[in-house]
Amino acid sequence: MSFRGSLIIEGEHEWWIHVADTFRTLPRASGNPEIVAAVKELQAESKGIQSGCILAPASASCFFCRLHLPPELDSRDRSALIYELENHLPIDAESMAADFAMLPPAAQDQTLRGHSISAVAVEVDTWKPLADALEAADIPVTSITPSAALAIAALQEKHSFNGTNTLVLCHDDHADLITLADDRICTWKHIQIEAKTLQRHKSLDLPAANQILVVNCSEAQSKLIRDNAGPIQIESEALTSLYLLGGKTTFSNPASTHFNLRRGHLATEDPLRPLNRQLAWLALAIATCLITVILGSWYRTTRIENKISENLQAQSAAFHDSFPDTRVPASLLRRVRSEHTRIMGSRNATKQIEVPSSATEVMGLLLASLPAETRVRISSIDIRDGDLDLTFQVQHFVEAGVIAEALSQGGFDVSQPATAQKDAKTFESTIKATWQDREPATNSQPKYEPAISIKDKRGKSPSGTLDPPLVMDTARISRPEYDIPKVNPR
Repeated sequence: MSFRGSLIIEGEHEWWIHVADTFRTLPRASGNPEIVAAVKELQAESKGIQSGCILAPASASCFFCRLHLPPELDSRDRSALIYELENHLPIDAESMAADFAMLPPAAQDQTLRGHSISAVAVEVDTWKPLADALEAADIPVTSITPSAALAIAALQEKHSFNGTNTLVLCHDDHADLITLADDRICTWKHIQIEAKTLQRHKSLDLPAANQILVVNCSEAQSKLIRDNAGPIQIESEALTSLYLLGGKTTFSNPASTHFNLRRGHLATEDPLRPLNRQLAWLALAIATCLITVILGSWYRTTRIENKISENLQAQSAAFHDSFPDTRVPASLLRRVRSEHTRIMGSRNATKQIEVPSSATEVMGLLLASLPAETRVRISSIDIRDGDLDLTFQVQHFVEAGVIAEALSQGGFDVSQPATAQKDAKTFESTIKATWQDREPATNSQPKYEPAISIKDKRGKSPSGTLDPPLVMDTARISRPEYDIPKVNPR
């Protein structure tokens, strides 16, 4: 059997110290420094052991009690249970460390309300100095479990007890008489192996046991137990081996042992002490991860900086090739950076930049759209990016609507003309229009043919009503001719 921990067992006359596969005994009167030194020496001789240590008090150092609790008392309230246990044991609540186990339904007293539990306690002053000395020597105490509980855990793993069973654990001329309900301790007595005591125990009001298992007994003791307790079964495994097997089970599965007295006043001051090694490995893993991230970021930054330096050198070399006798201006690099920033900012842009409409083209379209049958005097024309403001004079206000309709049919978006009478025979009107097709101007010739000619007339018009500066005679068209004052194309 391989045991890879440290186990300190309190015997009747000596201390048994097991570290891995090594074993040593010390006199019962040995002090805590001698015990700690022996454990350290055995750990130094052994390799690959677990750092945890189990203290196993002897049965004579433990107190056992079976309590029946009223329904209103919560069995999970350990503080209340300890003060309840104080009424049944000869030690104060402040001087004990105790653990409790709920008994199965088969062991409950059905005639009473409530529930029954079993309790094990030890004196704090007896075991705290040894636990503190081991902790100070960097030997963490993971559990304080009675040696009998270790043996019961090993026997349960080996035999898988069901129902009621009786165990007799012999220690020289003394024995532990333990009654199990399933795997829970119902009764526990530390007695001398003698006929009178065995008969008294048999006469108690206890449930009939399925079997009586005797451990570590001599021939004479087995005959005495058989004669006074009934048929028995002898366990072939030595008690020391059962302690080691129970310690191994406690290390691998702490919940399998019902009584762990490493709590209360015997609890470790550092609750994470058993996990110190695991936490140290976790901290090392986190530190390694952070260092890796930092180094990776530094390496990536260095590569980027080197690439930028190479690009700058390549730009300077290209500039020198293009302009051999010219010094590289600092503004050139800033211009490259600004252009790069602008391109990066508009990388995903899909809207094209609109080009302003040509005022000359809009002017030609305006003249081509004017009606040939209407006489009009233009006072001013203002063209801004396809938007047209036209002020003109006509002989009748109806003619202003005719001109607006003609511009609308020519492709302009025309607003309602504003017309006012200037004198008895002249009306002045203003039209705001927008050229609807705002395609960029090209170098090709306009797609329209001028339909009117514009001439300056000095003196009176044929009708005798219109005066300079501009008269458009649409009835006499000779050739495209433009002579227009106050034109502000922009």
